[in-house]
Amino acid sequence: MFMFKRSEISMAVALTVGSLVSASALAQEAQRVEITGSAIKRVESEGALPVQVITRAEIARSGVTNTEQLLASIPAISSQGGISTTTGAGTSTYGRATISLRGLKDERTLVLVNGRRIAAFAGGGGAAVNVNTIPLAAIERVEVLKDGASAVYGSDAVAGVINFILSKDFQGVDLSATAGQPTRDGGGGSQKFSIVAGFGDLTKDRFNITVAASVEKEKELKATDRSFAKTGNVSPYLVAGATGLGNIEGGIDPVTGVRAPGFGGSPGSGYGNPFAAADKCADINMFKNPTKTTKGLPFCAFDSSPFVSLIPDREATNLSGNVIFQLNNSTQLFGDGLYAKSIVTQRIQPSPVRRSFLVTDDEFAKQGVVPALLLRPTNPAYATAINYLNANNINALNGQTLAITSRVFDFGKRTSKDTAEQTRLVGGVRGTVLSQDYEVAFAHNESKTAGSVTDGYFSQVAYAKIVNAPGSDWNPWSLNQSAAFNAQLPGATFSGATLNATSKSDVLDAKLTGDVFSLPAGLVQYAAGAQGRKESYVTSPSAALGTGDIAGLGGSVPPVDRSRRINAAFGELNIPILKTFDGTVAARYDNYSDVGSSSTYKGSLRWQPSKAILLRGSAGTGFRAPTLTDLWTPQTLGTSEQFNDPLTGQKNLQVNALSGGNPNLKPEKSNQASVGLVFQPFDSLSVGVDFYWVKIKDVINSPSAQEVVSGFRSGNSAYKNAVKLAPSGDIDSIEIVTVNSGDINTSGIDLDVRYRMPLMGGKLDVNLAGTYVSQFDETSPGGVISRKVGTIVDGNGDPVLGANTGGVVLRWKHLLSATWATGAWAFTLAQNYSTGYETGWRQIDNERNYMGSLITYDTQVGYTGIKNLRLSVGVRNLFDKNPPGVFVPVSNQFQAGYDVTQYDARSRYVYLTAGYKF
Repeated sequence: MFMFKRSEISMAVALTVGSLVSASALAQEAQRVEITGSAIKRVESEGALPVQVITRAEIARSGVTNTEQLLASIPAISSQGGISTTTGAGTSTYGRATISLRGLKDERTLVLVNGRRIAAFAGGGGAAVNVNTIPLAAIERVEVLKDGASAVYGSDAVAGVINFILSKDFQGVDLSATAGQPTRDGGGGSQKFSIVAGFGDLTKDRFNITVAASVEKEKELKATDRSFAKTGNVSPYLVAGATGLGNIEGGIDPVTGVRAPGFGGSPGSGYGNPFAAADKCADINMFKNPTKTTKGLPFCAFDSSPFVSLIPDREATNLSGNVIFQLNNSTQLFGDGLYAKSIVTQRIQPSPVRRSFLVTDDEFAKQGVVPALLLRPTNPAYATAINYLNANNINALNGQTLAITSRVFDFGKRTSKDTAEQTRLVGGVRGTVLSQDYEVAFAHNESKTAGSVTDGYFSQVAYAKIVNAPGSDWNPWSLNQSAAFNAQLPGATFSGATLNATSKSDVLDAKLTGDVFSLPAGLVQYAAGAQGRKESYVTSPSAALGTGDIAGLGGSVPPVDRSRRINAAFGELNIPILKTFDGTVAARYDNYSDVGSSSTYKGSLRWQPSKAILLRGSAGTGFRAPTLTDLWTPQTLGTSEQFNDPLTGQKNLQVNALSGGNPNLKPEKSNQASVGLVFQPFDSLSVGVDFYWVKIKDVINSPSAQEVVSGFRSGNSAYKNAVKLAPSGDIDSIEIVTVNSGDINTSGIDLDVRYRMPLMGGKLDVNLAGTYVSQFDETSPGGVISRKVGTIVDGNGDPVLGANTGGVVLRWKHLLSATWATGAWAFTLAQNYSTGYETGWRQIDNERNYMGSLITYDTQVGYTGIKNLRLSVGVRNLFDKNPPGVFVPVSNQFQAGYDVTQYDARSRYVYLTAGYKF
């Protein structure tokens, strides 16, 4: 007979949520469990909502080295998914790695551990969970609910839920060690050791204690070790545009700082570079930019790519535990704990300095220092500049003090060392009273970040004092300064703490579940609960970071100290309408002390007309309250990301930008729906197809620099006050504070196929999981629609909305795997496939640029022929495939040539794992 039951094939596809199980006698006697997405315990079965389950065995076969890599393999996370620690070379992530479902960004994906919340990451935004603090070795399974669940869990479950179930009720000791290394030269290797131990049999001893610990290390991989990333100059695709050494910005008063007419504030403006005119940029670690300034003069630019790390040094220590005490037949005490610590060391290129970077530094005004690097007429190097200017008939600057840009090699590479800690403690009681199940628990969650810099950083005002001194002999066209100049540099060096941040979440929750009454089709079941939560976010920037005086760390960072309370109540009801037709309704009320209240609803239906076919559908509403960082991050003046000016044609511009939070934000509102079919014609085959739709209104977002500038230049009134112009008409500053912008509409299809068959004396398991995105449209405040599927640019070559934060919405992505097991051997081959997409346009000839589809293969061989011993060897990216083209970014990304969100820079990676249980 064909039927959905707790068989091997249905267990692999199932453990899903939201369905009401028919109340047959067998269902009443079977064990009921709570599955992600619902608070009601049910018999394990395919449900009304799509959930993907990743088991411990599948994790072992994947060969991933951390939780971030594991989640990046999920097709539903095919766009803007993992914000990898590698992107720390472009932004201050403090080593975090977050995850996004449906491309809807990490703040709309709820991350749970054992069904309960974990504190948001304290640093780099503080809006999402750092998934790398969840120990890979302790994960029993991962349940991924690919449907909105605000009505059950709260406001941040708009895109879905990822629930990490950690090991519990374990007995014995299990040791495991893994070592891996890329086959190409350079770093990128990793090692991991873990132990899981459990004591007590819950049935016999009435208790169980399970603990898990792991230590992980990943070694730095430098850009110079990869041909596709070692330079930002790949004609005609890429031209590096970072601030160069020795470019003349213009004349400036050395006392008042007043700029002379024609002063240029960006790399593509100003008066060029004498060494560019003489084709000598290489002598100062620069290159001659193929374009010219707006005055028609050549200038030197810097290629930062060879100086960055693609993968940082990372060390992680994790400890977790689960405790269960069975007091009596109807009462159970439980608790779990988690402690994780990671240290990430990142190295990037030396700092740039030019006037626009210095005017955001309060110390210049306080100490009466002109915010620019000055070349006075008394400096011996002045002749180099004035002879060049006179040769180009620019005589008005003769005798004036000049402002010069610099790439400051004197202090070496910038090196940051950031420590992140995650602590979680949960204690509670569950049991049965009056035939109703109850559970009450308290959870304390805390995330701490301690940022620091160890090398390559310096005080801008102290360095400017050395350069600007009347007797200075600073030579901006030499990499070797005088002994007298170098002797003063140690006084400008900075090392030490940058930012300490803490995010806390204390939660008291209670729920009651059970049966209400019986209908002809079965029992009506319910769940009801309440929750009280307090969130807090505190940042303590160091004095130096608070002033914005440390080169390369951005503008000033004021402290934040905010908290709020959230009270919620929810109810859920399952109704068997017919023997083959079940319905679920859920409602939730959330009240935020700072942004008001909201009610959300969800309904789902499950129809099984035959034992081989199941039809399901759902519809619901959601909302996302602005986070504490969205609301209260102070608005400060710093440096923008790079952008192009469509009016003047200037490229890779950076100007002053006002950014930060907005206390006037209102919550986002959302609607979502799904319709699906699960077809199981026989026990060995299961096919699931689910269509989904999501619409979000009043999206909370910080607009990109390009969005603001392009909107302003096009005359869009929504950006009228967001741009200020210099007297020359160039962009002088922009405003990119967080706002409620436009709408998001996305839809697509999830496919899940699983097949098992006997083959050559063994068993063959074939699994296919894929996601097709048919639409992802985002509307700007000015009403312009970005159609984002398969592209990170619009028809004009400008970035689509959200492209500046990384990631592309892929049309299709799948993971196809096959495992053949016979005796003590298991052989796995997996194909990872993603469709191609359009990137930024080629930077030399301005032609459209595309990345081709990417296909890589992973393989593993496992052996268990020795009692209690497990051995496996595997390869990721078996054929050592390079990225499928030259990636042209549209954002402030220092790595060049490949897409850090889609390609693993380690390339082919070989690993060996050994485990022993006793």
